[in-house]
Amino acid sequence: MCAPDDFITSPPDWADALKLRAFRLLDVEELSMPLAADDTSELSEAELEQVSYRRPSTVDELMFNWWD
Repeated sequence: MCAPDDFITSPPDWADALKLRAFRLLDVEELSMPLAADDTSELSEAELEQVSYRRPSTVDELMFNWWD
């Protein structure tokens, strides 16, 4: 399981190159956000079933599939 201390405080400079392709890295605050506070409406039915079964508590636990 990831912990907030596992992440650096802000994305590194090279992350700016990702913006050219419409990507961005999440910062520590976003990754540590409680999943209940995040919008999960765009997850598929199968993904929502996994969330319901696995019960990740934060965005990072969901994004990095700590249960796999």
